Amino acid sequence: MPDKMDWLKDEMSGVSKLTQFSTVMKFLKGKVSGPSDVVKCAMCPNMCRHACPISIVDGKETTSPAGKSRVGMMLENEVLRFNEENVFPLQMCLSCGCCENWCPFDFSVSDILRPQREESIKQGVDFKQFDEMFKALEMHGSVHGKVGKEKNYPEEGEVLYLRGCEFRENDQRVIDKTMQLFEKLDESAFVLPGEECCGIPAYNAGNTALFEELAKKMAKKINMSSAKKVVTSCPSCAYAYERLYPEFSQGLDVEVLHMVEYLEEKKRLLNLEKKGGSVTFHEPCKLVNGLGKKKSMRDVLENSGLSLKIPRRSGEKTFCCGYGGTTVSRLNEELSSSINEERLKELKGLSKNIVTACPSCKEAFQDNHGDVKVYDIAELFNRLL
Repeated sequence: MPDKMDWLKDEMSGVSKLTQFSTVMKFLKGKVSGPSDVVKCAMCPNMCRHACPISIVDGKETTSPAGKSRVGMMLENEVLRFNEENVFPLQMCLSCGCCENWCPFDFSVSDILRPQREESIKQGVDFKQFDEMFKALEMHGSVHGKVGKEKNYPEEGEVLYLRGCEFRENDQRVIDKTMQLFEKLDESAFVLPGEECCGIPAYNAGNTALFEELAKKMAKKINMSSAKKVVTSCPSCAYAYERLYPEFSQGLDVEVLHMVEYLEEKKRLLNLEKKGGSVTFHEPCKLVNGLGKKKSMRDVLENSGLSLKIPRRSGEKTFCCGYGGTTVSRLNEELSSSINEERLKELKGLSKNIVTACPSCKEAFQDNHGDVKVYDIAELFNRLL
């Protein structure tokens, strides 16, 4: 994989050693001081553009990583006003973190534009699609509104399984299969009565106040439970509990694992004999770039006994399903669908059986394309064990 600093090396080729040293020192100093992060990003040669799913599929300068930062910079400096037209490009971000892998400053564009998204909410510049989501979260603790009838599961045990909004609303069958897998692995698993959203959809959209409110509720419920360990199917939930909650003084008293991390601990029990059949896999962005698990899903699946087909864009080069980050799919469904098709084109060329480890990714692949079979990783291992 090319190094993210190669462009700087190329620019300095043929230049004297003294000039090279001076240039590098100025550049490195800029990583720790000088202009604000949004200005640095806006002025960058945009090396991350080729890795950004939005930029690849949308192809517009305004929604490229540096393009969004230029809009953010102009909002920050009051060159532009906060209105829907100007804020819209900032919301065209999947929060996938692919840009960070190529950024010489190690920036996440989503993170450095957060102040502008938060300011837009404070100024009352939001979108009706967000209003519906915020209302659902406030009233029902789920992005989908009131949760329907659910199956009864144990409410006490040692491993707390947090189901998440998507599976509770759209695929309760996977919840059932996951609880069966815990049983096969001799775990005393239980669910949380009154489980609510982790809050990350509000956080992604810039509604930090609502995120804090939801985080406070869930942190209290989790800490008051009998759990010795927490496992969740949603990598965005895991990221929120593990990384964001402590930032907002809502740390948890127990270890939180994404399902892939949990299965990684159980690998010796998943070392199955070779059998017929092949699968390919899609690694969720928040698992790879958010939680830093760049090879974990592949390592776990290599113990499945199935023939594993490796996508070209895997590990830190994974490509978003198109429905990450909360905002894009709500404001531009056509763009999300096109990104989804771009990713599926690659996966379907390898196998019609696709394994993922994110409820949103599973739903996106499954709903948009009926000619593939999509498995959640827990659902797959429950079937194989």
